[in-house]
Amino acid sequence: MRRALLPAVPVLLLALAGCGGNSDAVTGHPAHPAPTTTTPPLKQQDRSLPCDSTIAPPVRVSGPAESMQLNVTSLRRQGSTLRTTYKITSHDRTEALSLPIVDVPPTALLLKHGVIAGRQKPAADTGPVNGSALLYPVGKRPYVKTLALDSLCPGTTWSDVDRHPGDYQVVVVMSVQTDGPPSDKQPADGVQKLPLLEATRDISTKSQ
Repeated sequence: MRRALLPAVPVLLLALAGCGGNSDAVTGHPAHPAPTTTTPPLKQQDRSLPCDSTIAPPVRVSGPAESMQLNVTSLRRQGSTLRTTYKITSHDRTEALSLPIVDVPPTALLLKHGVIAGRQKPAADTGPVNGSALLYPVGKRPYVKTLALDSLCPGTTWSDVDRHPGDYQVVVVMSVQTDGPPSDKQPADGVQKLPLLEATRDISTKSQ
């Protein structure tokens, strides 16, 4: 039995050499290196808020716990435009709002069961046109602006909104204002998530 096993040993060694991991023992050529992956660069979260999508988290609903409150105070239809007025206030008398508001300025959206069905056209409210930042004393007096929600998504009509107002809400979102510079620590998924502050109002709710 021992004599029958001996010839098989070099065959086994040759097979192992032919399947070498880091080099080719038969030809002498280096083996192909294993594929590598690199960490994607840090990028901003996509906040384009396109049609037929939901508002991507993180989102904070404006309320008493926030230092700065955002409210939708009135809705007024003018033909194919829904004029949406919002107000930013603060219970802290020393609170100031930095204008223009970045990275997402106040943006009006029409939602149907939580899905974006309409929105204002881009650049409806960009703040100072000269690009220089200014501080608005929102703790002393409200900051009030009106947005024109005038661009409906495909498949949505004002007739349907009028027939089924309970299916729709108007939402105003904006970037949460922070007291300090943003963190430079890269999150695990490589995407810097910038919280949005959100205020909603039912279409059927009367203006205040």
